[in-house]
Order: sequence, then structure tokens, then C-alpha cells
Amino acid sequence: MLKEVRDEKKYDVVLQKVIENVTKEGFTDIRADVPDLEAPAKLVSQNNNDVFIPDVTAQSKYGGKAYFEIAKKISETSKLVNKWKLLSTLAEIKNGIFKIFVPHGSMRFTRELVNRYNINAELIKI
Repeated sequence: MLKEVRDEKKYDVVLQKVIENVTKEGFTDIRADVPDLEAPAKLVSQNNNDVFIPDVTAQSKYGGKAYFEIAKKISETSKLVNKWKLLSTLAEIKNGIFKIFVPHGSMRFTRELVNRYNINAELIKI
């Protein structure tokens, strides 16, 4: 998620649910911006030098890199779309996956963005 929406308390609750889900699925080397874990690495888009930080990253038991995002309805979607495209591309390059966890009330918004911009991501209700 983008920095301006990370300051919400709701985000921390959903982030914990995502980390629990990723752990249950058997991912290792989980990284998230929470006290007990290492923060994910910053990613820089080659198109416009925007800096993005994934919500959660992990290593798949099959060796690929996994990226996880939490969807959030926002009015200015261009940076969000660029971030998701970048994460989708990196997951493809690294034989990994890209999943977007969608809180209640954000599925339609998220599905429309993913479909409109051809973002290869699995959407998961949370």
C-alpha cells in the first residue's frame, strides 16, 4: 500500500492477518514493516524512479519470490497501478507470485484496476 494510507490503525490489523496467512501457507523469510520482522527492500521503478515498498514479501517453498499487497480504495490510482505492475513483473521474473489481499468493500475497485491494467495478481478476500 502507499505510504499515505499506511498510517491507519486498520492497516496494522489487516497487515497482521496477511502475515498470519502467509505464514500458514508455508512461506519463509517473511518481511514486513512490523517490529519483529525485517522490512521489505525498497524497489525503484525504472520508468519514473518512483520508490515502492511492498507490504509483505516472502520466499516460496518452491524457491520463488512472493509479493503481497493490501488493497485500499484511493482516488489517485496511478502510483498504485505502477506499484502493482512492478510487483507483478518482479514476481514473474523471479518465478514467484503476486497476491493482493482485499479487505471488505474494496473488491470491485481492486478487480477493476487489475483487469483494466492487465496486472497478473491473485485477489484474496480478507
